Amino acid sequence: MVDVNKALKDVSKKGTITLGQKQTKAAIQKGTAKLVVMANNCPFTKTITTMANDKKIPLFTFTSTGVELGSTCGKNYSVSCFAVLEEGESNILQLVKKRK
Repeated sequence: MVDVNKALKDVSKKGTITLGQKQTKAAIQKGTAKLVVMANNCPFTKTITTMANDKKIPLFTFTSTGVELGSTCGKNYSVSCFAVLEEGESNILQLVKKRK
């Protein structure tokens, strides 16, 4: 089983991500996002979910708040959502493969 917190930490350190709703939306529109991760309290859930579904980009909803998502990613601020551009050496993409 994939450890969600470890996968999120790994991708934020070893991979390439873009933080925040504006950058996440831009990555979705460009088609560069491989995965979108959202906190359970993301204020842009509806918009981002629709955009990601239209582009067939997998979504993962973190079970906790943006504050905890930011902390898990090694940031000292709240992160409502982010897009994974390159997974690096992390196993982040297995989070959505297992759920299908």
